[in-house]
Amino acid sequence: MFNRVSTCSLTNWPRLGLLLSLAFWMVAEAPKADASTELPHASVRLINGGSTDQTALAGVEIAMGPDVKTYWRMPGDSGLPPIFDWSASENLADALLQWPLPERIADPSGTIYGYHNTVIFPVRIKPKDPTKPVRLRLKLDYAVCGDVCVPMTGKTELLLDPSTQHSADIERVKAFLSRVPLPSTLGQSDRPSILSLEPQASDALRVTTTQPITDLIVEGPDGWYFGDTQAQTSTIWTVKILERPTKASLAGLAITVTLDAPTQATETALVLDASGSIR
Repeated sequence: MFNRVSTCSLTNWPRLGLLLSLAFWMVAEAPKADASTELPHASVRLINGGSTDQTALAGVEIAMGPDVKTYWRMPGDSGLPPIFDWSASENLADALLQWPLPERIADPSGTIYGYHNTVIFPVRIKPKDPTKPVRLRLKLDYAVCGDVCVPMTGKTELLLDPSTQHSADIERVKAFLSRVPLPSTLGQSDRPSILSLEPQASDALRVTTTQPITDLIVEGPDGWYFGDTQAQTSTIWTVKILERPTKASLAGLAITVTLDAPTQATETALVLDASGSIR
């Protein structure tokens, strides 16, 4: 498996290019000597998702073979996040990627966050000129894992106009859009939210929520890695701090907390106060 690079941002990922390419090459090439090891299969395509709230939608579909997985934006204890390059597109002002809630997947290296079988990443599309169609061209660098892990690069394009719309595709994109965590604020009453967050000893955070949840994920900036979670009750959770930069403190730390609840997943961006808390 790959070494942990979960603290790498999407913009930092390309700087690892040569080192990661060599690491991927070794992982991908070594199994070929063993005829019993099958390399994982996956394919990428773009889907016209119609529109919602007067916003054009597209979907990036990664279709994988049985028992094959790919990664979320924060992979966990191993793996690499997907990198989406839209620079060759025409009439595209912005492509706002949406991240469906990932699975927590047990792995020989620990815990990873990702997806099995098929995942569709919904994308909200903003054209430069609303009177003209958008031609999306995507280069996607991503990783898939079965018995072994390999790098993949997918290139695909799609003209966003009525000729490429299909009702089944629209429904599938919207189904994955419904799995995207809703934004939440501290103490928000109408959806699962964070009531308080505070340090517990020197290597953990205690998170209290407004509603019962089934899991949570904490993401930090480069150099920070938050790992195992433990439920004290359905609304009180402890999150381990597994890595932090040398001499770094929690004061002023910007984090993102994703809550998985039976009713709806939510996502909250927070900046901790001078005591490393928020309440």
